[in-house]
Amino acid sequence: MIFAVIVFIALTELALAVLNILAGKFRGEQVGRVMLTGWLLSRVWDGANWARWLTAGLFLAAGFVTIFAACSPDIVNGRLVVVALLAGFGATCVTISVGLALPCVGAYQAGRREVPDTE
Repeated sequence: MIFAVIVFIALTELALAVLNILAGKFRGEQVGRVMLTGWLLSRVWDGANWARWLTAGLFLAAGFVTIFAACSPDIVNGRLVVVALLAGFGATCVTISVGLALPCVGAYQAGRREVPDTE
């Protein structure tokens, strides 16, 4: 689950960077965001419990905001494709958030935090 989340976020960040470059709107601030995201994901991978819960909370918030946007007539303006895209992305974010909160992920991370025997 953790690997899937990291791959999903990395691909999303890469896609956003490419789209901004193609649109000619790439800013230096985006490099900082990508570096911060990479650092947070490395903390999740290394087994930091706080990073896992922060990531789960951020995904949950993003999912609900996206689902709310899909239901807002001002944003979608009757375009069914936009509604489907936003609802699908929101459902994916909520699913990832719930997956990160599972006890088995916490147990896996606890195992990653243990220091291996070097005898």
